[in-house]
Amino acid sequence: MMWQAIIVDDEPIIRFGIKASIDWQQEGIEIVADCANGAEALQLIQQKTIDILITDIKMPIMDGLALTRHALEHNANMKVILVSSYNDFDYVREGLKLGVVDYILKHTLEPEELLTVITRCKTQLEQEKRGSTRISALKMNGLIDQRRHFENKLKHYIIQSAVQLADSDYPEWINSNYTAFCIRLNAVSAIEEKHGYLYKSILLEQFADALYGEVPQGLVIQTAENELFFLMPTPLDNNQPVELIQRGLKKLLEEDHTISVIIGYAEGDKGIDVRQVFEFSKKACERGFFEGSGIYHYHDGIVVQRQGVNLPDLFQTEGTYSEGSFQELINTWYSDWAEGGCEPRFLKEQACRVISMKYKHNIDPHVLVETFDRMFKTETFAELCETLKLSIVELRKTRLESIELGITHHPIDQALDYINRNYLEAMTLQQVADAVHVSKNYLSLLFKKVTGQNFIDYLIMLRVQKAKEMLTGTSLKVYEVAEKSGFNDVKYFSKLFKKMTGYTPVDYREYYLQAEEDSN
Repeated sequence: MMWQAIIVDDEPIIRFGIKASIDWQQEGIEIVADCANGAEALQLIQQKTIDILITDIKMPIMDGLALTRHALEHNANMKVILVSSYNDFDYVREGLKLGVVDYILKHTLEPEELLTVITRCKTQLEQEKRGSTRISALKMNGLIDQRRHFENKLKHYIIQSAVQLADSDYPEWINSNYTAFCIRLNAVSAIEEKHGYLYKSILLEQFADALYGEVPQGLVIQTAENELFFLMPTPLDNNQPVELIQRGLKKLLEEDHTISVIIGYAEGDKGIDVRQVFEFSKKACERGFFEGSGIYHYHDGIVVQRQGVNLPDLFQTEGTYSEGSFQELINTWYSDWAEGGCEPRFLKEQACRVISMKYKHNIDPHVLVETFDRMFKTETFAELCETLKLSIVELRKTRLESIELGITHHPIDQALDYINRNYLEAMTLQQVADAVHVSKNYLSLLFKKVTGQNFIDYLIMLRVQKAKEMLTGTSLKVYEVAEKSGFNDVKYFSKLFKKMTGYTPVDYREYYLQAEEDSN
């Protein structure tokens, strides 16, 4: 089946650019017309079945918002995409209230961005064709604002346990059967090291969008820096919630193949407090610590507490040991607990106590605290054991390096000088460590202690500052600014820039130029 679409813009070059941006035939879409104003487009919409409307906001005769209102009155299932200029955001907000799917910026339009929005429209159309919830109708009834209200109340309730939920603070389906999911990002340390701290938030937002694409009436909130909590009404087919999660997950993984998650889920009803169901889903999620990535179901008896090998006791009993024998102690500990039988935190605390027993008298306390943090960020028991083994080796080397360097030489000064001279080039922490002749992990610990930031976040801060200078001091296009400030992916650059400054790159440039004009 081919979906029918029209493009509406009073600038011929914009209409041509949109048509040329992607292979519409390959996407299963036929461009039935391109119109120069809203009145012309509305006449066509009243005559034909149009599935996707791509329209400029500001046009003569009939503008894009008026066209959107009339078009959705004629066909509530039509998917509308607004084409916006950088100063149209008040109109964009009004359009989103009307029920448009998304907006694109005409002057920074990238084919990948347009294709992403078009794919979302097709997904919604296909869902509605299968008889699923009508997303545009949901938006037309003003339920998006209500969803945000529910999200805020639920987050307040989950995080601050003293707050009580009123009947108006949650959707009616929570009084019936529902399913709760705890979703945790894997490899968080690797994500932070490669992309910086804020990238996790971007990923979680993308995942939340994917979940809402599958279950528009659900609720998604972020409950930790790498965790989402998702509630949805349980369909008659009890297997469907997991299938919907898998579809949403598949969409996320298609965008970034390096991402993986652990998911725990539990069922709830009006007789069970939603906070308790949240805890159940978290307990199910903890199975991933022992069993790896996957989707795990909560049931009674899921956590079986037992007595097992205590690593600090094993360490003390062993007495004097070589580094090799200590590795064997960790292997013994792993074998005993590999099948579970306790909460992950219990084992992480044991690992930290061993590190403290061995190094608390001859390692900088700040370095020890950073090491403990690494232990608690591990996501599987196997990773915890490997991190513990590596930490023993690294801390021994750190102690030797700190002795050799003495108090008159600080590698961070050299590292900062190297970064500040080369931050626009591709750079890793290992390269910097090699340049200043210390180990990577020792440099990482020192860097955080001295600057208060991780290496990658410091590097990103420098690059964003450079981007600000180019946005306000040159006429370079956004993708050129991204490239010249050290970012290879303009889409990632734009999202990151907005996270750090509160503005898109185009908005930032316009705001700065307007402020400069006003001051003159």
